[in-house]
Amino acid sequence: MTPLQLFVVRHGESVANVFDQDRARPEGDVDRLTDRGWEQARGLGRRLEGERLEAIVASPMRRAQETAEAINEVLGLPLETDEELFEVRQSDAFYAGLPHAAEHATLSWMPGADPEEAPDGAESFAEILDRVRRARERVEERGAERMLAVSHYGVLHFLLGLTMFGDAFAPEHLLGVYALGHANTGISIFTRYEQRQLDGIPFPGWALTTWNDRAHL
Repeated sequence: MTPLQLFVVRHGESVANVFDQDRARPEGDVDRLTDRGWEQARGLGRRLEGERLEAIVASPMRRAQETAEAINEVLGLPLETDEELFEVRQSDAFYAGLPHAAEHATLSWMPGADPEEAPDGAESFAEILDRVRRARERVEERGAERMLAVSHYGVLHFLLGLTMFGDAFAPEHLLGVYALGHANTGISIFTRYEQRQLDGIPFPGWALTTWNDRAHL
């Protein structure tokens, strides 16, 4: 049986990304691509030509939707939205403290927290993991062999942790998982095997094939 391949890409450069880098508060809606972000996404579409992708599913957030639109200017595939592929939701204190909110960011409290607990407004580890797992299960249920998902930095890292640790994935793994960076429009490929062996040991299920391929940038 042919393994299922899920190509997961991070959205292109957004106004919020630029804000994160230079700390200059932008005008208007920050959840949109910059001109550079649009060009990154179109370049990604050209890079993915020939990969035999069958469909695109995108986060509902504007920067992911625009990235999917730009990719699809090249690929012309069926395009859908998965409402659970949105970025990790930060706490009320984080958003109130912008642009200097690092002390309230997810990685400042989640690695030592109970999986079910979170500050006001934020998602818990368990909530994020559950929705990421559900989104991956929907990919499995579609029956397509090669899918493209457009999502976000946090979702990619939770997919990575889920792939590496399975049901044992826990908050204490987060700092190690997040040590692996990911660029805007970087390509990561997750492959699901029905049967796979390494040195006689069975490794069925999901595996990481590629992480943060950015050769098109």
